[in-house]
Formats: sequence, structure tokens, C-alpha cells
Amino acid sequence: MPRSQRWSLAVVAVAILAMAVVIGVDDARRGLIVGVAGALVLAAVAVWSAHRGKHTAWARAEARITPDHAVVLWKPGCLYCERLLLQLRKDPRVSWVNVWRDEDANAQVRAVNGGDELTPTVLLGTQVLRNPSAAELRDLLDGSGSAHPS
Repeated sequence: MPRSQRWSLAVVAVAILAMAVVIGVDDARRGLIVGVAGALVLAAVAVWSAHRGKHTAWARAEARITPDHAVVLWKPGCLYCERLLLQLRKDPRVSWVNVWRDEDANAQVRAVNGGDELTPTVLLGTQVLRNPSAAELRDLLDGSGSAHPS
């Protein structure tokens, strides 16, 4: 899990703890219930978000980057990533790399985006596409698109 996601989870954990303490001042039992329930929900969200969706290890996916095979660098919770994943999930010409599960992929998405974790980022041959539509990506994979390297 990359540092940015760990920090986000830590901030949420501190907020849950603060809420439990504030509630616990008036009613210790309720404060304990809020704290335990919040911790369980936070743990479930962390596990769920880190492991859902398709994932190919960056070391394997990098070798697949060609003009007729795209590698999508994505992260859970990104609505644009989710939309692209739903529309292209079964396309065998697309590999999916979760940048929150793979530190090397996270470094790569940041390298091609000026240090930002911008997703979805698609690597197709020598092209870098940022937040392309499914139709745009299909056209490029079919050879009928005319996008230029970014």
C-alpha cells in the first residue's frame, strides 16, 4: 500500500478515534461501540479497496506494452478507472495494474505524470493517455485512432 493511501487511512482512523472519545465523554458504552464499529468498517474498506478489481504485476505488464496492447494504471475508488474497467474488463488487449497494490507501478504512474498519481493512465506503445474514454482506447487498439503521445 503506497504512502498516500496509508496517510488517508490514518487520517480517517484518527477521526474515528476522536469521534469515539467525544461520544464517550457523555456515554462510555456508546463511545466504545462507535470506536469498535468504526475500526471494523475502516479495516474492511482498506482490505476491500486494496484487493478488488483486476491486477497484473507491473513487472509482467510492462513487457506487454505495445501498439496493440494497452496497460492501464488504475486505483480503486477512482470513478474514471471504474468506468473504464467496466467497459473494457473483458478485452484481452488490455492489462490492468492496480497502482495501490504495486509500488513499481505506483512509481511508474508518477513518473509519467509529473509526480502525480493520476489515474487512469494508459500506456500504449510509446503513447501515454490520461483518462481516455473506452471508445478512444478501442479505436487506438484497432488501429483506427490517431492519438498522439502525451
